[in-house]
Amino acid sequence: MNASLALARREIVRFFRQPSRVIGAVLPPLLAWLLIGSGFGTSFRVPGSTSDSGSYFSYFFPGTVVLVVLFASIFSTISVIEDRREGFLQAVLVSPVRPSQIVLGKLAGGTFLGFLQGGVLLLLVPFLGLSWRSPAFAGAIGVLLLVSFALTGLGFTIAWSLESTQGFHAIMNLF
Repeated sequence: MNASLALARREIVRFFRQPSRVIGAVLPPLLAWLLIGSGFGTSFRVPGSTSDSGSYFSYFFPGTVVLVVLFASIFSTISVIEDRREGFLQAVLVSPVRPSQIVLGKLAGGTFLGFLQGGVLLLLVPFLGLSWRSPAFAGAIGVLLLVSFALTGLGFTIAWSLESTQGFHAIMNLF
C-alpha cells in the first residue's frame, strides 16, 4: 500500500508544481459557464420554476463541475505516457512493487486531483446563490468521487496502450 500511496502523492506533487495544469483544468469550464450563462441569462427557465434558481447559471453549473473533473481526471493520466518515455515506469515495473499497486497509485492520484478540483467548485455553491441542500450535497460529493474515478480509469486504460501524447489527445477528444 505504501507504494501506491507514494505514486499517488507523486501525481499530486507533479500537478501542483505545474500551475498551468491547474489553470488549464479549471479556467476553460469556468469561462464557458460564465460566458454562456451570461449570454442566455434569464431567457432560460426550467418549466414550473418561479424563482431565479431556474436560471441558466444554475442549470449549467453541474455540467461545469463535471467538465472540471473530466479535464483533471483524464489528463492526469498523460503522466503514464510521460513516465514511460522518461523511463520512470520501467524502473517502477522492475521494482518489487506489484503492477496492481502501480495502477492503484496512478488511479488514486488522478481520482484525488479530479475530485479536489470539482470539490472546490462545489464549495462555491452557497456563494454563487445556488440552492444548497445538505443531502443533495452529500450525494453530489459521492457522484463526484465516482465520476472522478471512472474518468481517471478511462484515461489510464487508453494511456497505457499509447506511445504519444498527441495520440492520447486525439483519442480523448472522442470521449
